[in-house]
Amino acid sequence: MSEGTPDAPSGMPDVLDPKRYDADWRAEVARRWAAQLSTASYIPLSRETVEQTLQELVDRVVGALDDPSTVDEVGRTVGSTLVEMHATGEDSLPLSLNLLRDELVQLPGNDAVRRILGLVTAVAAGYAAADRESTFVQQETLKKALLRSKLKADRELAASEARFGEVFTTTPIGVAICDLEGKFVQVNPAFESTLGYQAHDLAAMTIHDLFHSDDAEYLAAAYRELAEGGSSKRLSDRKRLQHATGEEAWVYLAVSVLRGSDGAPRHFVTMVEDITELHLLQDRFQYQALHDALTGLPNRQFFHTRLEAALANLPNDARLALYQLGLDGFELINDGLGYEVGDLVIKAVARRLEQLVENEEAIVARFGGTEFAILLWQQEKTPPVTTFTQQINDLLAEPVYVGDQGIAASAGIGVVERMASDADAASMLWAADVALRRAEAAGKRQWALFDPDTAPEERIESKLAAVMPGGLELGEFEVLYRPLARVDNGALVALEAELRWETSEYGTLEHCECQRLAERSGVTLSLRDWMLETAWRQLCEWHTAGYEVQLKLSLSPNQGQDPDLAAVIHRVLDSCDIDATWMRLSLPVAAISGDHEEARDNVRYLNSRGIKTSLHSFHGSADELRLLRDLPVDSVRLSDDLVDLVHAAESADVPEVQAIRSLVPLVEACGARLWVGRIDTAEQAATWHEMGCEVGAGAHFGEPLFAFDVPDFLGPKG
Repeated sequence: MSEGTPDAPSGMPDVLDPKRYDADWRAEVARRWAAQLSTASYIPLSRETVEQTLQELVDRVVGALDDPSTVDEVGRTVGSTLVEMHATGEDSLPLSLNLLRDELVQLPGNDAVRRILGLVTAVAAGYAAADRESTFVQQETLKKALLRSKLKADRELAASEARFGEVFTTTPIGVAICDLEGKFVQVNPAFESTLGYQAHDLAAMTIHDLFHSDDAEYLAAAYRELAEGGSSKRLSDRKRLQHATGEEAWVYLAVSVLRGSDGAPRHFVTMVEDITELHLLQDRFQYQALHDALTGLPNRQFFHTRLEAALANLPNDARLALYQLGLDGFELINDGLGYEVGDLVIKAVARRLEQLVENEEAIVARFGGTEFAILLWQQEKTPPVTTFTQQINDLLAEPVYVGDQGIAASAGIGVVERMASDADAASMLWAADVALRRAEAAGKRQWALFDPDTAPEERIESKLAAVMPGGLELGEFEVLYRPLARVDNGALVALEAELRWETSEYGTLEHCECQRLAERSGVTLSLRDWMLETAWRQLCEWHTAGYEVQLKLSLSPNQGQDPDLAAVIHRVLDSCDIDATWMRLSLPVAAISGDHEEARDNVRYLNSRGIKTSLHSFHGSADELRLLRDLPVDSVRLSDDLVDLVHAAESADVPEVQAIRSLVPLVEACGARLWVGRIDTAEQAATWHEMGCEVGAGAHFGEPLFAFDVPDFLGPKG
């Protein structure tokens, strides 16, 4: 009996002290019981549920001790409940019995001790019986599960074998199973139809009998390596097999090894998919990818490959000549007679070039459009370059008759000669292209030999033209402003926008060089639009700050011929709120002469918006003077070569100077004024003033200005 608990009176029955075994005590016993069980086994219930269940058991235990007749039943219930809760760890039962014993053993009287022992015994018996039942149930459940699994595996195996048989029989891919000697064990119908054999034919054959003679050695070695367990576990390749008709059958071949339970190889599985049509189609595609569709000649890519092969395989002292041809004025044939006629002429040119070299070691190719190429291995019988270029144009000059119309062609020809040991394909093609461009610049039916002395400059210029679009995108360009002034007193008339390109590798390029490269690079219109937008925005800022000055913009031929020029100018003018009369546009004479009626319409439209128009690169021909009468042009700028001619003259009386002097009244009679550039000295300015020129530009009037220097140059605000 614990300290402070009175002894039960003598002669009274043993009963529980209600104060000692009240609800708080029972809850505390349940918590301790749950805590001890959690250390002995995993119970898949929440702690709250476990404690609630154990408290109910404690309640029933306390009730059983008051009613001895229920001790055995309650004890077994407690034991079975522990098993049902999965409190079945090795120490779960001893922990439970010890806890119940320790908590209940302090009851008064010997009868209480006997009831507690009976209860503990009943708990142990109930736990053991329930544990045996649980084990039996689990064993039965496991046996049933194993049986179900076996039955399912048997059914799935049967279904799998049925599916395999169905797939093996119906698949469109041919499948053959052979032993390690190559003898056929089983083949499916697709294998028979793919190669044209029947099963009884194959029974007397081996897989090796189906190998194409060109691939037999390779395939035999591959099968052998698979059987020996080499580095490759599977063969996958496109190969030829022998069809029953004796023809070759292109197949996609996949071979693997079937192994026995001991891991040793037992059979080969060979799968074949007929790709004969695909192979023929791919051959056709490859041919089309390497040949020109219209003429059947090798294209640029194939020609490059053949050139590389020639340089690698010919003797080092072999001399090669590469001719690159560009047909002259071919757009006249397409525009005048139609593209169908143009295609006929292209085909005729191709056949004639092949005819020209039929007795030579040569390759003829079409690079696209109107460009062709001929590679010649120059030997003793081969004509020299001068003769061969003449032969080319003589042959092309013979008319091609379409109906009753005879059409002749001519070509510009670029030529490069190299020793096989000193050449590479890329540089020869580049050199031939450079030579062709030089020949075309010289006129029709011209030829040019590549000059290695100019190669560095040509390559640099080509590189600059190629990277120009990127330079514009990266902000490497800027606009400078050249003063235009009256030649008599130097008074400022306008600022002319000029381009400057600060290249990262080749230094600074000025306006004329930028415009020339832009014409080659294809960025000429983008560069024009950027220059217009930048210069006009800058002019607006100056006007807003109180510095009023006129802006002059000079365009290149392609920029001036653009049909969208008026729309671009319209958009630029609307970008800020100053009057259009502050813009002066200068177009090259070549941009509006000839059949460029749309460009002349643009001049008239721009004039209607108040934009003054000038012409530059003016030589004073009759056609140019006629343009001045027909168009609203208020000034012309002499071509720089005429200006240089005057500056280089020994006196003002030489005929050429007098001829230029006579232009002034003719220009004025057409309502225009004469402007000139390249005036570098006061003497030159005086000469031009005396000749009647009003406005000039050049070092004498100031070098081009950065935008931030213009306000200081203009002086005090307007």
